Amino acid sequence: MPGEPRTGRGRASRERIVQRAAELFAERGVAATSLDEVLAAAGAGKSQLYHYFRGRDELVEAAVGLRCAQVLTGLTQALGAVASLVELEQALAGFVAGFEQMGLPGCPIGSLAAEVAERNQDARLQTAAAFDAWEQLFADALARMRDRGELRADAIPPPRWPRRCWPASKGEWC
Repeated sequence: MPGEPRTGRGRASRERIVQRAAELFAERGVAATSLDEVLAAAGAGKSQLYHYFRGRDELVEAAVGLRCAQVLTGLTQALGAVASLVELEQALAGFVAGFEQMGLPGCPIGSLAAEVAERNQDARLQTAAAFDAWEQLFADALARMRDRGELRADAIPPPRWPRRCWPASKGEWC
């Protein structure tokens, strides 16, 4: 039965597979990337894949989780101390430029969210949670701007409301 590796070498192998999957999914899309391509990029075999994952869906979940964590780490660094509109503009420009340099146009989480929405419940929930965290980072930056007088005193971040999950047509709630 698949599970977390017990050795450092095993953890490194699993992390390499997840990292390469996340990179390929971002470049080509989840549906357009085969497991064989992921394994070739990771220098791993099918036995390793199935040792660490029950199948494609579980690998997709791990790769989506990794990409969401990477994006949120970058946003936290970019927005963590922002307290003015100028700083916000500079931080976001730098953040976007970093992803463009990696060849990843568009929203790095949104692209994944749209692709996994109807196929993988756990990956969809991970992207929804990442969007919530992203929203909170912006709300915190806006609150700092308000506290510094950059925004009007009555300016408040938008209220937290239940987010309709993907796909909205099914009427599901996170």
